[in-house]
Amino acid sequence: MNKINDKEEKILSASIKVFSKKGYDMATIDEIAKKAKVSKGIVFFYFKKKDNLIEKAALQSVPVDEISGVNKRDHVSAQELLMDFGLSFLNKYKNPDLRNLLLMTIANKEKYKQIEQALREMCFHEMNNMFSKLEEFAGTGVPAPVRRAFFGALLCYVVWWNDNEMNPEEYVRTLTERIMDGIRVPT
Repeated sequence: MNKINDKEEKILSASIKVFSKKGYDMATIDEIAKKAKVSKGIVFFYFKKKDNLIEKAALQSVPVDEISGVNKRDHVSAQELLMDFGLSFLNKYKNPDLRNLLLMTIANKEKYKQIEQALREMCFHEMNNMFSKLEEFAGTGVPAPVRRAFFGALLCYVVWWNDNEMNPEEYVRTLTERIMDGIRVPT
């Protein structure tokens, strides 16, 4: 990686830490620059204005790439697909800064067009792609409430990360089993 990308990455990493603690509105460019160990001018050189940095940091918290990656992989069963999706989603949020930032990002989706688009991409396009694959495996449709319940259960794990009684793998396995129980066609 060249020096330009290194500095930009340092600024982005620092902004994620600062935004996750102080929020988008209360965090200052001065704090971000100090955390990144660069001048305020360097921050503005790369991001021009605070909103650009907010959008870039917020987009790092949305798991579109993780979900898209799951959709591109081959799976042998519906259970394997759900497990891959659930674990890919939760693995992203082992980092507490990304967990906090995701919640702020969701709350601020109307303020930033790119953020809203990324959340829509994740919730409506990538999730639907994944469930279309799942329906092929299961041989039956999966109603929208069940799709949302799966995602909502994962999001609840993220929200209450430190209070969960199960580790992520156990949680996703149990969730996958319950979702599959709910969509199986009786024989």
